[in-house]
Amino acid sequence: MGARWRRWAASGAHRIAALLVAVYLLAQLAGLRHAGLTDDDDFYIPAGISYAKWLGAVVTFDERAWSRAGIEDAFRPNHEHPPIAKYAFGVCHFLFRGLLGPTDSARVGTVLFSTLCAALLLWLAFFHLGPRRGLIAGGFAVLALLTLPRFYFHSHAATLDVPVAATYLAAAGLALVGERSWRAGLGAGVAFGLAAATKLNGPFLIVPYVVFVVVARWRARPSPAPSPLPRGQVRLPAFPLALLSMIGVGPVVFFLSWPWMWFDPLVRLGEYVRFHLHHYGIYFLYFGRVYDQDPFAPWHAPFVMAAVTVPVATSLLAVVGLAAGVQAVRARLAATADGDGPTTREGDLVLTAALHAGASVAVVAFSGGPKYGGAKLFMPFFPFWCLLAGYGVLRLHEALRSASSAMLRAAPVAAGVLALASGLSLQLRYGGYALSVYNALVGGLRGATTLGFERQYYDIAFRDLVRWLNDQAPKNAQVHFLPNNKEYVRTYRWYRKSGELRPDIRIATTPGAADLLVLTHERRFARYAGDLQRYRRRPVLAERVIDGVPIWTVLKLR
Repeated sequence: MGARWRRWAASGAHRIAALLVAVYLLAQLAGLRHAGLTDDDDFYIPAGISYAKWLGAVVTFDERAWSRAGIEDAFRPNHEHPPIAKYAFGVCHFLFRGLLGPTDSARVGTVLFSTLCAALLLWLAFFHLGPRRGLIAGGFAVLALLTLPRFYFHSHAATLDVPVAATYLAAAGLALVGERSWRAGLGAGVAFGLAAATKLNGPFLIVPYVVFVVVARWRARPSPAPSPLPRGQVRLPAFPLALLSMIGVGPVVFFLSWPWMWFDPLVRLGEYVRFHLHHYGIYFLYFGRVYDQDPFAPWHAPFVMAAVTVPVATSLLAVVGLAAGVQAVRARLAATADGDGPTTREGDLVLTAALHAGASVAVVAFSGGPKYGGAKLFMPFFPFWCLLAGYGVLRLHEALRSASSAMLRAAPVAAGVLALASGLSLQLRYGGYALSVYNALVGGLRGATTLGFERQYYDIAFRDLVRWLNDQAPKNAQVHFLPNNKEYVRTYRWYRKSGELRPDIRIATTPGAADLLVLTHERRFARYAGDLQRYRRRPVLAERVIDGVPIWTVLKLR
């Protein structure tokens, strides 16, 4: 009866996990129509369409597809970035454009990568903690990830940031499972190559993995005890298959998946590296100072942005998970190096999540490159942080389930609900303005603006503004955006193409040619203060205000 019950419980846990992933997918799809287009969408969607056309030529046996001219024509758009995410954007564009239009169809690709993160979190939790405990930790991690406002927004933009979070998590997860499965160890190399072919920060996952190998394998006791070595010699830990696969298979997958690299590979690889080593500066407002390229923002900026954008309750649970996990990690290090009991698996999971969460932010902080876009550049951090929060809920539950007080027994559930509710309330309150979300550590958006943080970024073409223009703008209206009009010329072209924007509305190239001026309140632009002063007496026709802070203002020019 006991074995039958355990099998039934495990089967039920897997069904609930599958349901959670399905709910995550549906909730992400529901957000597509609310997330405004970003300036990056106009880079990656056309590139994805071009790459997908090439894939179509390949599967239809078009001889030109394999020629140098055919490959270079297809992959020239946005060739400075790897292709994996763009394949997904392009394929989804052609699959769903009749239903969702040209942009939201492509963005389904990002939703699928985000959903892959959810599935991987549950898989890792089940593998290392068992079905019952894994459902608690992994289930909370998935719901916490779903209610992280900034991750939710980026899950709907056709950019590389959430896709690399997914491929990074896949490679890190397979490498960890590869400690106990040779198949996963080989698969880690493939996933590592795909992560490298998604975005530049993908390959950096090998650093925390090597740290894990050294800590877990060098410190743990070998079994059986080896014979003593002659004096002066050092015994190295066994070299993991996953690391060999990453080093050997990963680069092959990287080059095979990126046809642009097939011709003059050393030259083009050098161009790729140089582009990112000398990346053009992007304005970033941080504690009232605008950073560009000389210098880039200080090293601590990514850590601060991570701290002030995640709901406080979620981060507190992650800290609980880290603190409780110290015991599991110590127990793992005290076990045999090749052990495979519940203790070693649990310790491995906590150690891996902590190392990768820290490394994901540290790469941005210490790489010597630009730091911008709030949390954009360290998306791989969030799944690991949510996994630690889920582990914190699990350990709180196990510590208090035998408490005499019903209130104490209910505390873990209350803490989890509070964390999820705080994230969800921010989602509902800010809607398509999720990149304006700041937590209570800085007093929300109002406090963050006072402290000198940017109230928005990415030059988002907000959809409620598009609807207002459709309803209220005069016929043949000319609209100009300040302080950065050029980005809206690009994104509003997509809205016109999809039918979301009235065809008579145009984006004027200069304020003098415009009937309406949309002032987007972005202090990082040097001209913003002057624009604010210059047009202060113009009639205000509409304004979007959140938490007492204006995000955009429509002014009548004539």
